[in-house]
Amino acid sequence: MQIIFALLILLLFNISSCVRETPVQTPRKIKRMSQEKFFEIKKIKLDRFVLKTMKNENIDMWIVLTREYAVDPLAKDLSADKAVAKTALIFVNEDKNLKKIAICASYDVDPIQKSGIYDTVISYKKEGLAPHLKKIVEEINPKKIALNISEDSPIADGLTASMLEYLKNTLGEKFAKRFISSENIVIAYRSQLLPEEIEIMREAVKITEEIISKALSNEVIKPGKTTEKDVANYIKKLMRDYGVGPSWEEESCPSVNAGITRGHSEPSDYVIQRGDLITIDFGINLSGYCTDIQRTAYVLREDETQPPDYILKMFETNVKSIEEGFKKMKPGATGFEVDSSARAVILSAGYEEYPHAAGHVIGYSTHEIGPILGPNWKDRYGKKPFYKLLPGQIFALEPSVYLYSKERNGYLRIGLEEDVLITETGAEFLSTPQKELILIK
Repeated sequence: MQIIFALLILLLFNISSCVRETPVQTPRKIKRMSQEKFFEIKKIKLDRFVLKTMKNENIDMWIVLTREYAVDPLAKDLSADKAVAKTALIFVNEDKNLKKIAICASYDVDPIQKSGIYDTVISYKKEGLAPHLKKIVEEINPKKIALNISEDSPIADGLTASMLEYLKNTLGEKFAKRFISSENIVIAYRSQLLPEEIEIMREAVKITEEIISKALSNEVIKPGKTTEKDVANYIKKLMRDYGVGPSWEEESCPSVNAGITRGHSEPSDYVIQRGDLITIDFGINLSGYCTDIQRTAYVLREDETQPPDYILKMFETNVKSIEEGFKKMKPGATGFEVDSSARAVILSAGYEEYPHAAGHVIGYSTHEIGPILGPNWKDRYGKKPFYKLLPGQIFALEPSVYLYSKERNGYLRIGLEEDVLITETGAEFLSTPQKELILIK
């Protein structure tokens, strides 16, 4: 009995030793930003980018109106997203300073005041917002009043039709004639990032690439067994391990598309087969900053050591398209110029043109306000392809190559997407451009 007991003790010791010696695999230490810092940066950007834009365009006043159930997209940036009753956020160009005034119901004062954004917070009770707003506007007598109205940019289009009428009735025809769009103010405020923000984006891009690299591998993908959903679930587990969220709706982030392309869609139960192209379109949200990257792999057939020539040609064309588009990216360039350069490579190689823009701004959201790297398709993109690129903006650059397959009765697609920072003098890849097709054996 004593011998058996001793053996059991020895066995338990060995097991516990093995457990201790096996290190737990955890992601590296991640650079993050606190909520306090996030909102501190928003305040700095008001004084830096908003004031500069208002001065450049001779805008005297910017008014943002918000209320519950019709919350302006900028309300959270301006610490008024919890306001219940009508709330006016007023920004006044005083040349050297940006004066910030909030008018809100008495029960909405506390969070707005605590934000530290506003020089003055005026509360109203039964008299309502209108007399306070009218008094301020009449005293300042602005020649141009910017409002969140934009046909092309949803983030700058938060003023509802009824609230526009409310402003007209409150301020009268004299001031209503001075209303203009705040679109350029919002573009400057949201799309241009400070150095601290760019550092978080660098970290987020790095994590995004690490996750995609692990997913597009022989360890994860077993041809004939692994489904698109399996790959997506693996990525979602890694996101939890890293402590990050999805860049867009969780149902389709990541997008995993094997075989013929389905565009923006959720991962399916399709079983990945040999001879398939696999594209992952994926981004993460790290401390409020969003990435957007695509990578493509090819699943080798049993008798293949490399992809067919037509697949390699598609891939090489896409790589060149991104390179040529990137060359045009610098402050002052237009999105149209970038797209035209990227699109020309694909058309000259004999492929159909891709049915979308070559890219868009990323940052606080996946499709952030700002220039579209796109063609002159007026109804679809409006004036956005002709907006100029600004320093501090980050773009997802994503021209694609499509080829119709009679065998599969659908389009094959190479999807590459790189995240690019606009610097003071040019551009910089934040992601490491994919130059070789990933092979799954």
